[in-house]
Amino acid sequence: MTAPLASALYVGSVRHRRHRPVVNAFRYRAYHVLIDLDELPRLDREVRGVTYNRPGPTSFWDRDHLGPADVPVREKLARWLAGEGVSLPAGPVRVLTNLRVLGYVFNPVSWWFCHHPDGRLAFVVAEVNNTFGDAHCYLLDDLEHQPDGTIRARADKVFHVSPFLPIEGVRYRFAFVEPGPRALAHMDVEDADGTVLDATQDGRRVALTTRTLTRTFVTHPLITLRTIVLIHAQALRLWRKRVTFHRRPAPPPDGYERITGPPVDVLVAGAASSSPRTDDTEVRR
Repeated sequence: MTAPLASALYVGSVRHRRHRPVVNAFRYRAYHVLIDLDELPRLDREVRGVTYNRPGPTSFWDRDHLGPADVPVREKLARWLAGEGVSLPAGPVRVLTNLRVLGYVFNPVSWWFCHHPDGRLAFVVAEVNNTFGDAHCYLLDDLEHQPDGTIRARADKVFHVSPFLPIEGVRYRFAFVEPGPRALAHMDVEDADGTVLDATQDGRRVALTTRTLTRTFVTHPLITLRTIVLIHAQALRLWRKRVTFHRRPAPPPDGYERITGPPVDVLVAGAASSSPRTDDTEVRR
């Protein structure tokens, strides 16, 4: 008997609330996909409409994450972590993200949940992209497990995302509910005067099948293109409200050069084998 998939859909919403210097809030319906990296070949075989490293209605490509190198994404993650002085543990690696939809993807943030072999969460990697084509990863390895099951973490902001927020003196506070029946990722953005804005990504688990994917595809059409359009629409609102505009600085080193360079000795315990490569026929972000 085939084991149930750990991969799943999470259908819910994305909410942002800016508290100062002006108030601006929105909530949009959204869905995300939790991908267990070991299940990528199986998803390609069993879930019609999901493909791995080849064109399809929705697709996961290794090159869409952790830099453009066409290298299996588990190996890319292990190489990046090695540069941070951390080994990728041998347990499941699952990413909460958006797939390409009809060849296009934009992910403001993808959450990588890295586990020990016994299933305990070891750390989280937040892979952040901005609309200028830059990317940066935050390693969240100082996790605080709360009695209610919430997991908390902190990080100083070092990467430019919104032109309406500075980098200097800004800090993130994260709160997670690790994907199960529910997935939640909440972030407070703070400066010396307190919370500037907060953002929440929330969803309820739906089994990832051909039928549920088709239904979600129809009820949330072109979600990745819609995401980038809505980001620019909200930016226009803030510009009209005369919120201070911060020009994009040079991005910090992303560490992806150690992924695109010659292979290095890193721990990739339990790594899945790479899949066959196909011609580059889809739109690249």
